[in-house]
Amino acid sequence: MRLNCPHCGTIASIRTSRELGSTVREAGAQCTNIECGHTWVARIVAERTIAPSMMPKPGVYIPLSPRSPAANAPAANQLELGMDLPPPRMAVPTG
Repeated sequence: MRLNCPHCGTIASIRTSRELGSTVREAGAQCTNIECGHTWVARIVAERTIAPSMMPKPGVYIPLSPRSPAANAPAANQLELGMDLPPPRMAVPTG
């Protein structure tokens, strides 16, 4: 991840970071321009999901982006269509 100083635009270094929650991290950043020297705190937030996790953690909710292919997943439609079909017939043993 790359941060630029909001004052002079020079690349900044992340000096510290700490977790505030499952979806939020706080980072201490410092401008690498010695003439500027700005130091600040930034928050990094998981804002929306592009592709859902294959290992979701219980209790963690990150909203699905409307632009995500998963937002228009056909799975729900397939379930609805499948409900109109008759149940499968069971094979009856002969003999």
